[in-house]
Parts: sequence; C-alpha cells; structure tokens
Amino acid sequence: MDLHTPEQALRWEAIRRRLAGASRREICQALERATSWFDKWWAEYRRHPHGDLADRSRAPHTSPYQVPAEMVTAIVRIRKTLEAADSAATRYSPIGKRAIAGQLSELKVDAIPSLTSIQRILQTHGLTHPVGAGEAKAYYPWPIAWEVNAIQATDIITRYVRGGLAIENFHTIDHYSHAIWLGQYANSTSATTRQFLLENWANLGLPRLHQFDNEGCFSGGHTHPRVIGQVVRLCLFCGIEPLFTPVYDPKRNYQIETFHSLWLLLFWQRHHFRNLAAVQRLAPNFRSWYQAHYRPPALDGLTPDQMLDNIHRRWLTADLRALIPSGRLPLTAGRVHFMRKVTGAGLIHLLNEPWPLHRKWAGEYVRATLDLTQQRLTIWQQADADGPWRLLKTRQFRLKEPVHELLPAFRQKCTRCRDYYPG
Repeated sequence: MDLHTPEQALRWEAIRRRLAGASRREICQALERATSWFDKWWAEYRRHPHGDLADRSRAPHTSPYQVPAEMVTAIVRIRKTLEAADSAATRYSPIGKRAIAGQLSELKVDAIPSLTSIQRILQTHGLTHPVGAGEAKAYYPWPIAWEVNAIQATDIITRYVRGGLAIENFHTIDHYSHAIWLGQYANSTSATTRQFLLENWANLGLPRLHQFDNEGCFSGGHTHPRVIGQVVRLCLFCGIEPLFTPVYDPKRNYQIETFHSLWLLLFWQRHHFRNLAAVQRLAPNFRSWYQAHYRPPALDGLTPDQMLDNIHRRWLTADLRALIPSGRLPLTAGRVHFMRKVTGAGLIHLLNEPWPLHRKWAGEYVRATLDLTQQRLTIWQQADADGPWRLLKTRQFRLKEPVHELLPAFRQKCTRCRDYYPG
C-alpha cells in the first residue's frame, strides 16, 4: 500500500517513532501535530496494522444511485469487445460512452446508466484514453535482448475454424534469435497459459525476462486491485522477471506482432481447418520450416536454428518442473516490470489501480518495477536511448501474504537485467 500523500508519510513516521519507543509527547512535538491527531492514527494503526493510513471517505457506504455490479461488468465487457474489433460487427465501431449505451440499448437492458456514469465506470477501470496519451512523440525505452533467451515475448491470436469454433493460438518469440514456440488451445485461461509457458520453457529455454501484454490471462484479470496472477507467480517461481507492455499499445510488442502476420500469411490462410486437432497436427510442421529455413530480416541472412547453434540454454527440465506446485503458487522473491504511458491527469494504471505521478510527465513513457522482496514499487523514466534511468517515485507496496525465497535450482545469474532495468 503506497504513500500517496505527504500527510500519509507523516502518519507512518509517527507510527514508526512510536514503535521505536518514542513517547506520544515527543512525537507530537517533533512532527508539530496535536496529541489528538496522534491518538487517531495510532488507533487506526492498531485496528488495521496492514492498512495505508489514508483518509476515509465520509460518503455513505451505499447509494440509491449506485450502478449495480452486474451493469458495471457489462459496461467493461462491452468496452473491451469494441476495442478488440475482432468481428465484422465491431471492426469499425466507435468505443466511447455513447457506443456503449447504444450496445446496452440493443441488448434491451433496462435502466441504462447515464453517459456520465458510463464514463466514470470506464475511468475507474482504467479504460479511457486521456487527451495527449496517444501522442507518438514520446521516447519509448525498447527492451534490448543482449543474448539468446534474454527476453521472450508471448501473445495470443484468436482465429476461428469452420462452424465458428475459436482457436486460441499462443505464440512465443525469443527477441535475440527469433526462435519460436507455438501452442493451440480451446481457451485462454490462466491455467492454459501456464500449460503453454511450461511447454515453451521446456522447448525454447528459460528466459531472463518474459514480455506480455495486459490480457487478463497474463496479468491476473482486471477486477481485483493489486492482483498478482498465476502467470506472474509462475514466472517468479521459475526465476523469470515478467515485463508488461503499455496498455492499448500493441506496437510495443512488435516482434511477436510481426510474427503473427507471417503466421497468418504462410500458415493459417493456406489451410482450411475443421477443428482444433487439425491445427495442432499441422502447426509443428510450420514451426520446423520456420526454424530451419526462414531468415528474419533482423538476422542478416541467418535462420533461427543457425542463431541457436552452440548456444548454451537453461531448460525447464523434468526435475525442475517437478519442483513447481500444481495448485495455486506462492509469491516468490523477484521483480515485475510494467511499461506505462502517463495519462493527461498524471497517472499510470497498473495492477488495477491508478498510481499518481505528476501532470508534467503526461504523455511520457515510464517503467514501474515492483520488488516483492522489498515490497516496494519504483517508477523510472529514461529520456533517450543514451540516457540513464531516472528514479521518479518510490511507493510502498505492502503484501498480504508471505514472500518465499527463490529455490536454488531456479537461480539465474542475471546482472544484465539489473543493468538494463535498475530498481
């Protein structure tokens, strides 16, 4: 839980001094506060020792004008469906509050919220695009792969076979060698994503950083604040640092997006698939051809297989996989990175929460790094490719469950991650 204001920091300082043995009077004199102020926040700390000492709203807990939870869920789903634009009905549709109200009307929904309420719901869930946030002038600190499996990127492309059955195609690419791993499934749940990543790391190798976009199956969903989902937990358990690209900015994952285009042209559009099994049967043939014969423009005439010749890679072996619990994974010491663009209001959104920076950073890209061991969130900015990372903010990030040490079997010497991403 972060210290959003100087006043909260002052309250925590009073608590720290009291726990260190200072008297009530000494604390109030040093901090220039009344004893009644100290009594209030000391009582609050004793009631909620893991709270954030924030001011509590005096608004009533319920309101006759509050939008029902079911309606909020429907509005969020409609917005995401319109933004995905993956059907003929949504390909050219606007995505704003009026379009959402129109969709609700077409669904014969009773008591449609006002346009102001719909906009407020979108803002609360981080689904708005403030003025200036879409500008392309800001420098983006591209992640640089310094060796094979320094950075892998995974994304999902959904396609449909005869009869309308959806096939979720999971693709991973190694930024350095352009080697790939493919998986095809009937859904894209976190459990399916976990299955794919385990197979990927067994066949492509364990990366230092693994890059994802902000789909719910990767991030842990868009409902609960401060969620640390199963995919993030799996990466941390295996000694891998997850890296999330900016929201609504697919070009920041261009390596895997470029591969999607190639896969569509040379594989998907050349076959007429009847079912999932047919896709799974032919996909390994495409991968074998790509690895051995395709020469990505970035590799100067080499194939991915040639880039991997005589390269040592750490694999997710059967022995390592046996160490991974089959159920819900614990939190493991490590770091998680989020690339974000600062909104016009001076905020970034991550882990289903807004985090304040300053309006002067509006339109700029920043990196937020969560250190689970330190329970700390640091926010950084890099002005240009040659400039150093500049620390902008440090926030406390209290966790409600224990953080376990990384198992020795999964430890990787990863000083380059710290060099490229301090924090």
